[in-house]
Amino acid sequence: MSGYTLCDHTGVPELAAQVTRLSNLAFAEYEGAMTFSEGWTRWYLRRPGTDPRMSQAALDGDRLVSQVIVCAQPVRLGGELLRCGIIDSVATDPEHRRRGLARALMERAHEAMRDAALDAAVLYTNPDDHPYRFYRRLGYQTRAQGAMLLGPRPGESGCGPDPVDAAEHAAALRRLVNDYHADWDGFSPLDDELWRWHKLDPPGDGPALVAEMSGAGPIATATFARAPVRIEGTEHIASVAYDVAAEVMNAEQLGLLLSSAPEEYVLMVLDEATPERRWAGQLGLKPQVSEVAMALPFSRAGEAAMEARRVPWYVMIESVVGV
Repeated sequence: MSGYTLCDHTGVPELAAQVTRLSNLAFAEYEGAMTFSEGWTRWYLRRPGTDPRMSQAALDGDRLVSQVIVCAQPVRLGGELLRCGIIDSVATDPEHRRRGLARALMERAHEAMRDAALDAAVLYTNPDDHPYRFYRRLGYQTRAQGAMLLGPRPGESGCGPDPVDAAEHAAALRRLVNDYHADWDGFSPLDDELWRWHKLDPPGDGPALVAEMSGAGPIATATFARAPVRIEGTEHIASVAYDVAAEVMNAEQLGLLLSSAPEEYVLMVLDEATPERRWAGQLGLKPQVSEVAMALPFSRAGEAAMEARRVPWYVMIESVVGV
């Protein structure tokens, strides 16, 4: 492409600094976007499965002006655990848009994923913004419709489950979350490496885990990450709730878990097909930004998954909010 160098992430100088700058430039206009720091970017690029050779970049000289990040993980799709490429942070510097960079990089990413024998690509986007139409033209199909919900922390602070040590109770908590979401599409089972990255290694103070304990171990849990998110032009500091699970979940149990949120406001991203979405609405969380999960098959297994019955979708909060 004239005037630009297309390469993978291994060819980008000062990668973390450049990804941080580009992300803040490109996503500033989008509702629900976070403000990114270089420390956060370094952590995010260590996400298990993220491959700098599959992640693509466009350089103007030495300056990163467009990118696609690819993370290869096992993801449940069509009821089967398939090898998928999770597409994240598709971003172009506003000064370099409408020059075909995003399309060129997506096509390079697709080629790299096919070469790696991945079954499908998965991504998240707002169906009300132009990227949704772009992904449709590339062949992506909508698999789930969801929304980012925000509202005051339900109940009184401190009346919910207590914080627990994510390292001390890792095996039992992981089992509870994995069992709860075992039949959800979009879910990537938490193994040791993913648990460590998500719960133990994030920058800053890291997420807060709470759990309701019984003599046999945890019976309900939630994770809260503190994040600045932009809603209607205003930045809110919210407790982003994810990996919410229980042996028996209902509106009352969800309310108890969310009442442990450290911040005054709670944010969740939920598929509209889940009862959790209905319960969150009953607890006062209101939809702010629409979000859809989309997939593009590469293999016969991927194509079969696209024809399979759709089930509740687990939203990868790290791909939508970045925590």
